[in-house]
Amino acid sequence: MGSGLPNPYSEDFDRAEDSISSAFIDYQSAESHRIKYGRLACNPIVLMMRRIAGLLMALTALAGVVAPNHPLTSPTLMILLWIPMLIVSITPAFIAAKRAMTALVLRSSLWKEEAIVKGVRRDMMSEPGMDRIKAGLNDVRLHNATASILAATSLFLLILAAGLEPNGLAYNLVLLITLTSSLALAYHAIFTTDDIRKLGDELPYLVLHSPTHHPMKLDTILGDLVYAHLDPDHSLLWNLWEDKLSNSILPGVDKKQARERILYLMHLNSRGDLNDDETMNELEEFIKPMAIKDLLLNDDEQFNWVRLQRLIAHARAWQVEVFDLLDRLQNDLLSGSAAITKDDWRMDLALASQCDNQTGHLFIALNNQTNKDRHLRVEVIAPGGMPESQVHRFELRSCPGPNNAVKITDRLVEDALDWMPKYLEKGVILWIGVAWGSKVRGKRNVQVILRDDDDTIIGSRIIRTEVLLGDSNLSKQRLKRMLKARQKGETTLPNLEISTAA
Repeated sequence: MGSGLPNPYSEDFDRAEDSISSAFIDYQSAESHRIKYGRLACNPIVLMMRRIAGLLMALTALAGVVAPNHPLTSPTLMILLWIPMLIVSITPAFIAAKRAMTALVLRSSLWKEEAIVKGVRRDMMSEPGMDRIKAGLNDVRLHNATASILAATSLFLLILAAGLEPNGLAYNLVLLITLTSSLALAYHAIFTTDDIRKLGDELPYLVLHSPTHHPMKLDTILGDLVYAHLDPDHSLLWNLWEDKLSNSILPGVDKKQARERILYLMHLNSRGDLNDDETMNELEEFIKPMAIKDLLLNDDEQFNWVRLQRLIAHARAWQVEVFDLLDRLQNDLLSGSAAITKDDWRMDLALASQCDNQTGHLFIALNNQTNKDRHLRVEVIAPGGMPESQVHRFELRSCPGPNNAVKITDRLVEDALDWMPKYLEKGVILWIGVAWGSKVRGKRNVQVILRDDDDTIIGSRIIRTEVLLGDSNLSKQRLKRMLKARQKGETTLPNLEISTAA
């Protein structure tokens, strides 16, 4: 039976859509607060205040024990200083971490409801590496809770001491306990500063992400390297960006070479090897002019000019030695090295000078400069390793090199910006994990042997590294490089003229 009451909703009212809209607004609010308070928490002055607040409180407690009757050592006077100081140093990080977790939960929910990319539904939280990102945010929240408890305890004890008789046993005991809790706050702030610095990032999960999965064979060194270091949230968005790129390149241009060439140009532009105008001229050689604006010079595009440079620098922060391979290949092309102009094969190796936790990443770049495709075998020998020998087979496409040295850029003939993507796309880059036993440490050799189908040795190289026990200072150095790369993503897009030619 109908109730006879009028329907307060229109026929087009959809509760599901209304719920999604509300969740999206909540997500945007959480993101805004996460970035705002996260950047405040990362401010050098706030970080310094967070590190010295506990130490100054400890000195106050000590002064109260040593000179209890001096007016400047009165706990009551010092409380007026500590309360605002602790609020300013702890509250921004506390809010940023809390809102970051809220934003993570809401974004995961929006992905499931196809609200991030229309027609694409995914469970972001089940992606590899997402558990470590969530654990990283929980660690920051735990650090903030610990700092808040230590600060509140120290303040309470100072207030308690203010009501006791100076020189009394209880007075001295309370101040000594305050000294202990304040020093604990100071040490805690020092050891957790790196985690606080990760807050306030426009790409919230990139610095928190620790890549654990990667292909052994990279189709293109820059493209696959950047993708391997993307957090799970941006991996699908990257695939969508590549689809846009494939529709934006000029006819006859290979999609993979176009992607590699864009990344290489962004890399050179970031380093200062190419200025903005030179980079734009090179881009217009293989991308439709008006598409450059939509792809690379659009603030709303997830992977625009500055974001790509940030992602390249982020990948470099993890694998510095890979970019040494790029530099050596570029130098060989520019100098007309015999390895390019005369040899049938080119093999280059990269391995970090130090490998912590008895593990490392060996990169092998190979190019077949003959006129025929060839099947090859690479043997990696690491004495004391686990395993000591690895064998990998593959086909290497033909890529004859230039006959002479080339220029970095030349509009009339093929230049280094033409040859680099070709070498990187047609060559093979192997990304091989190497590990040593628990008792192995110190200087170690890794040998790489290249053989053909007839088991003839084509080339052999040895590279040296130092095997370290446990997690060394390398992780802190990596974080510094990642935070430096983050600054690249916060710069403004270049103001460039777009050609209107079809």
